[in-house]
Amino acid sequence: MTNPQDPNHPQDPSHQQWAQTQINTAGGQPGAPFSDAQYSGGQPQYPATTGDVWSQQQAPGYGPSGPQFGHTGPQQFGTGPVPGGAPAWGPGPNGMPKKSNKGLFIGLGIGAAVLVVVLVVSLVVMFTGGDDSTGSPEAAVQTYLNALAGGDAKKALSVSVTPASEDLLTDEIVKKQRESAPITDITVRKPDTNLSTMATVNATYKHGDKNVDEDIRVRKSGDEWKLDNGALAITLSSTNKIPGLSLFGVDVSDDTKIYVFPGPLVWGSSNANINVTDSKKQFPLGPEDYTFYPSLDTSLSTQGKQVVDSAINSYMTNCATSTQAKASTDRPGCDQSTYRSTVPGSVRWTKPTDLSGLTYRFDYDDPNKVKVSGSVSWSYSYTSTYDGAQTDTTTDYLSGTIDLSASTPTFTASN
Repeated sequence: MTNPQDPNHPQDPSHQQWAQTQINTAGGQPGAPFSDAQYSGGQPQYPATTGDVWSQQQAPGYGPSGPQFGHTGPQQFGTGPVPGGAPAWGPGPNGMPKKSNKGLFIGLGIGAAVLVVVLVVSLVVMFTGGDDSTGSPEAAVQTYLNALAGGDAKKALSVSVTPASEDLLTDEIVKKQRESAPITDITVRKPDTNLSTMATVNATYKHGDKNVDEDIRVRKSGDEWKLDNGALAITLSSTNKIPGLSLFGVDVSDDTKIYVFPGPLVWGSSNANINVTDSKKQFPLGPEDYTFYPSLDTSLSTQGKQVVDSAINSYMTNCATSTQAKASTDRPGCDQSTYRSTVPGSVRWTKPTDLSGLTYRFDYDDPNKVKVSGSVSWSYSYTSTYDGAQTDTTTDYLSGTIDLSASTPTFTASN
């Protein structure tokens, strides 16, 4: 019988296939046929003949994609014949099947999406100063300035030490301030150093047409940081006697201290005849302008000028009805007169039309009253006791007071 291991008598292909089947059936375990090929640690030794079935079908399996036999244990082979007669441990014609990368791509996609979200949130925090909170000194300042810029008084108060009064700290008033002086270009920086309960935060922004660079003091209250002077305290002079003084239409005439947010301040009076203005023509730009104090002046409003002119006109109209050389003779309180020699009752007065020589000021003792003074020219005709009918003019120095608090303001001469 021919030795199956004799290389000079190669087995026929059918016998090789049968042997392969036995290897597969044995599971490639030790003791199975052809065990040398399983444990040699190198490439299996095949017959050199190139025309047999074994070599023709195994050829594609050599090279880097062929099976790698280790030294730690037997290679595990398949349990059935390979279609086409290829060895069970050899790869198919196209090499080892590739794993699907679908799961990897899905994981990478989710990771990229999370990264984008984190980046967007970081940018929002960077450019807006984070969410509106009081968790840090800079967050409190950012929240405060954003609230003022947006006309949100309640939000601004939430990050400020509570003031004694909130009468002037309303959305309506803050929005009026922003209409004339918007707050823009806000940049808030982290404090270089801060104590456990106090810090100073630098902020820059544009307030109206003015650039502001201010160090803002904040303090910690519980777990929250709040601005010391979020609501500015303004002291009103005790000598201030402006009648019905108001700020944004709110009566503050009885107040010695008021609380406002930074921004333009619109002063006024409950008396519509009176204008109130700040001669400094300035306004507090930020929460640290706590030294700000107004210098208030009063003047006649457009309505007030009309009331004063009307009172003077009524006075002169009455005085013009006098027929005497000295008007006070028959018109008490009237002051025009002539030293001409006149026939009694022959004088006819014409009231002045040019009142440009008159000046007006508020009474120092009673700001409800307006002092009027200046020269006016009266025209008149008369019958001279010597020369008959005559005409002439006379200058009268007018001085008196108009009470604007009266239901019908009138001019009262003082001389």
